[in-house]
Amino acid sequence: MDFGETPVSLTVEIIDNAEDMRPLEAEWNVIAAQFKTPLLRYEWFTACVEAFCPPGKPKIIVVKDGTKVTGIAPLVLRPSFGIRRLQILGAAVLGEPTGFLYADELSLEYLAKAILSFRKPLLLSRLPTGSPELQSMDLSTKKRWRYSQRYVNETPWISISTSWDKYYSSISSSWRSAFRRSQRKAESLGKVEFEVVSPDTAHVQHHLDEVFRVEAAGWKQRVGTALQTYQALRRFFEIYSQATARLGILRIALMRINGKVVSVQLLVENSRRLWILKIGYDEAYAHCSPGILLMNNVIQYAFEKRLEGFEFLGGNEAWIRIWPHDVHRLESYRLYPLSPMALLSHGLEVSASSLKKIHAVKEKHCKKHAWKALASKAMARFKPSGTL
Repeated sequence: MDFGETPVSLTVEIIDNAEDMRPLEAEWNVIAAQFKTPLLRYEWFTACVEAFCPPGKPKIIVVKDGTKVTGIAPLVLRPSFGIRRLQILGAAVLGEPTGFLYADELSLEYLAKAILSFRKPLLLSRLPTGSPELQSMDLSTKKRWRYSQRYVNETPWISISTSWDKYYSSISSSWRSAFRRSQRKAESLGKVEFEVVSPDTAHVQHHLDEVFRVEAAGWKQRVGTALQTYQALRRFFEIYSQATARLGILRIALMRINGKVVSVQLLVENSRRLWILKIGYDEAYAHCSPGILLMNNVIQYAFEKRLEGFEFLGGNEAWIRIWPHDVHRLESYRLYPLSPMALLSHGLEVSASSLKKIHAVKEKHCKKHAWKALASKAMARFKPSGTL
């Protein structure tokens, strides 16, 4: 990234509440615009503060050149094994790609130094691999700091550079046949409709209630992660959806059968891309795969609008392989100061992570045969061979 000229004198401020964030909105979004993602905009992080953070817990580092904002690191202090750890706002709950905001290289350097001055363990998760933020932290770290595990994962996206017809032909013929079969199954139940709406603020809650209802009609309700029961996350999406509706970038995709919504997606359209934030479908209609049908329809919508990309967000799940796509490589790492409490916390976190992996392997082994039978049954609903 070309930073151009940098200022010669900068100051650093710390903000720890939503009220003091509000004057930053315009300048925040000016800086965010260069990164071309809604996940770094003011609306995203202020919703995080209001939904997830008690007063005093946010630690939003702001770099200024005089009165002009030139850098922001939106952080929060969260407890971890008896010690408070710095991490990016919302990352622990939402798990989406994130990062810092900076207008130039010197502002980023100031952000890194201000973060290290807290002398707290640091977790930076899902930043673009090779990003300037990670490079700046590397340069600012001295011997009294210790790196822990550093790992890479991926998030999928589709580059839109051709027509829908040409892209659709790149999907395997077996999956295209599966789409048609599922469409026929859905039509056997009644009139099938797909719609992408851009609600205004007066109608957002009506559509969100539909999203929450449909999402709770699936497995997320059983495991306790549905928005109807996860109140903090529900509040985040209510605040964020109102803010994005005011901007005109909120999109809600719906699939109806006989007027009843059976599949939903919550999205934003920003920087000529569609970004998926939430998906859900009614399991009573699982035999016609409404989630898959709606996803295919929304991808077609993005192509026909001649956007530049379609961002799945989340992880690179097996079922997304239905649609040919690229991936963004993301990197996460932990940083610990060389203090007894911090290193003890590090050891406990590593032990907990190891135990979790061992438990997952053991559970996978014990349920191997049962899982194969269940997976075969699920795939048979949609396609004789493949992954649902």
